[in-house]
Amino acid sequence: MKDAIKQWMTQTPRVRGVLAYGVRFTDKTSINETYSRDFPIVALENTWRCIADAYQVLTLHRFPVARMQWIYENAVLTCVRRNDGIILGLFVTPNRRELDSKELERQLTEFQSIRKSAG
Repeated sequence: MKDAIKQWMTQTPRVRGVLAYGVRFTDKTSINETYSRDFPIVALENTWRCIADAYQVLTLHRFPVARMQWIYENAVLTCVRRNDGIILGLFVTPNRRELDSKELERQLTEFQSIRKSAG
């Protein structure tokens, strides 16, 4: 599954307004991309670990959730978890006029439907 997601990440165009994003795999590894010095890779990796913990705690308390969002002064963090536990997280601009919300939503939905490549 990792290869299919890596391929999706390289083939999917950047959404206007995305500042940084990453994927956290169930083996606790991640792939990250940043477009802003405000989001160093080390900070992204720590963020995805914390997000994975949050999903786990919510699930343990019988509060199943696929999407979560945190709103900060300078960014909005949006996360989506697939049924297999793989998480996509994106930091986006809080300025709605600078964000292509429709394309972002399309990509979040597409991420959840990625299937393992044949071969």
